[in-house]
Amino acid sequence: MSDLEYGIGQALGEWAADYDIDAIAGALREQGVRDVDAVPGEAFWALVEAHVLPETEEVSDLDRFKAEVAEAVQTPVGMPAVWRRGGVTLHITGHSRVSMAMPQVLASYRLAVTGGDDVVLTAEEVSSWSRLWETVQSYLTAWTVEVASRQAAYEQAHTAEERAARALREASAAAERARQALADVTPDGEGAEERATMSKDEVAAYLGIAPGSVRKQMSRWQIEATYERGLRRPEARYPTAEVQAKAAQRPGRGHRSDLP
Repeated sequence: MSDLEYGIGQALGEWAADYDIDAIAGALREQGVRDVDAVPGEAFWALVEAHVLPETEEVSDLDRFKAEVAEAVQTPVGMPAVWRRGGVTLHITGHSRVSMAMPQVLASYRLAVTGGDDVVLTAEEVSSWSRLWETVQSYLTAWTVEVASRQAAYEQAHTAEERAARALREASAAAERARQALADVTPDGEGAEERATMSKDEVAAYLGIAPGSVRKQMSRWQIEATYERGLRRPEARYPTAEVQAKAAQRPGRGHRSDLP
């Protein structure tokens, strides 16, 4: 934007959008004017009034719908026309490509809503453009409300899932800290293993192996797991006494190789 256009905009203030600033600036340049302040006030405002922009008429929803359908029906002969907005689709067969007068006696109209059944519109529902738009709009509104409702439900469930997952992580971390704290004050961590069964992580910590190696070690020792319901999937539990007994027989853990 040049200084001249800027000066005109400043002079017009909040009404600048109502006038053709480019045309005003062009007229001033033809007069050799480069600074709006050099133009006498009466002459400036007369020029401004001569370049007022015409008021724009807003297109109604009905007129927009009619224009979109008129464009949609310009299909090759024998091919159905399709109007679509959001999750609502209007299939039109037999509509004139020349006359847009309603009703179209030879035409048929079928509405399809995403996630719902197709509906063939009645003669009364297509008796005029306003009646047809009223019908289509009712389906479009219902679809919009349903989408918003399901979106809200999804977001609520997703938030709850994230909150539960975070709580699970925090609880697991707290349990591990408590287990470690108990193990720190008991010989070989035995006090942490007084329960009848041990989880995979507890077995791994007790044996000093990776959690991923627990199943193989238990299979080698022929220790079978039982399964308890967990937050996400069944959780394997191993009998504490058997794990401790097998662990005690390992070399370096009191195992006597001279005994059967």
